[in-house]
Amino acid sequence: MIQNSKILILTGSYGNGHLKVSNTLKETLIAYGCNEVIESDLYLEAHPLLTKATKFLYIKSFTYGQKLYGSFYYAGKKEKSVSPLDFINYYGRKTLANLVKEFNPDIIINTFPMTVVPEFLKKAGSPIPMVNVLTDFGLHNNWIHEEIGRYYVASDDLKAEMIEKGISSERIKVTGIPIQSSFESDDDKNLLLESYDLKKNMPVTLLAAGAHGVMKNMVDIVQRLLAIKDNQVIIVCGHNKKLKMSLTSKFGENNHVKILGYTNNMDDLMKLSNVMVTKPGGITLSEALAVQVPLILYRSVPGQERENALFFEQKGACINVDSPDSLIETITNLISQEQMQTTMKENMKSLYHPHAAKVICDDVRNMLEEQKEKRIKEII
Repeated sequence: MIQNSKILILTGSYGNGHLKVSNTLKETLIAYGCNEVIESDLYLEAHPLLTKATKFLYIKSFTYGQKLYGSFYYAGKKEKSVSPLDFINYYGRKTLANLVKEFNPDIIINTFPMTVVPEFLKKAGSPIPMVNVLTDFGLHNNWIHEEIGRYYVASDDLKAEMIEKGISSERIKVTGIPIQSSFESDDDKNLLLESYDLKKNMPVTLLAAGAHGVMKNMVDIVQRLLAIKDNQVIIVCGHNKKLKMSLTSKFGENNHVKILGYTNNMDDLMKLSNVMVTKPGGITLSEALAVQVPLILYRSVPGQERENALFFEQKGACINVDSPDSLIETITNLISQEQMQTTMKENMKSLYHPHAAKVICDDVRNMLEEQKEKRIKEII
């Protein structure tokens, strides 16, 4: 049934994670034989200039606008009828209506918290089923709506929280967050180290600044990391060319430092590293769970990333730090204490749900088959 189905995947390009989830789901559906899959960045298609402006502000929220972004995020979590974010119930509605009319999907898969979609389906009286793929480990009300037929969530804790809000257990499946299959494959660590010209008998610290390269104080941090005996450092600068140039001019000749821009090989880098320092995006954390690379989360900002960081800390799956001094101290302790690494890896393994994209697509296929059977019975 899924081969002949039309599937609309909605996403958002605020950060890189939602796009990665939607791309992974699309690739999985195509592998299942579904050749009519459309992926839409709805907000960007509806209001390109305004969306680009808000994306710029979103990136700035990691540095200068943390309190403002946090206030909007937590306002949307409160149980009240009016929120500063209520305007998004209408943001992109016309574009969505045209998309649904032209494509006429059999199901909508949503990977970004957009209330405009279920609100549109409700008011239009549309029979199109919709599912939400939650991309963080904390819950925000924008994911929740009576029109959502299924929620795919990252953890049992998140499912329990949703049940407390009145959502029936049958509508919630704990699948984990979809990630690329390369993170779930086994690779020879020694071969990976050799491919990056790294020494096999020295620990590797991976600094991942995020897709937009927003991690601060990098030059100082790298200098202090190199002062740790027998330590190798990989820095991923994302799209931040200025950061990459600055680090290259300072450390480009040092054999113990590898400086990269945006890369599609994060799976390799995680697998060869002894510890990873990163920002707590839901997809990055899910990738880390699959690899089970010990995690240090650095200066998480208010909002979904802070909620992710607190959840992982509660489960013993990371260490949260907020200053360069505590970061260097924590890295030093973690790379030198194998038992600490082992314990964290075991805790991460307990949170890991393998092959999330496949599990979700299997369930979507079952929903489509049930929908077809229901239509046949109605005709009969």
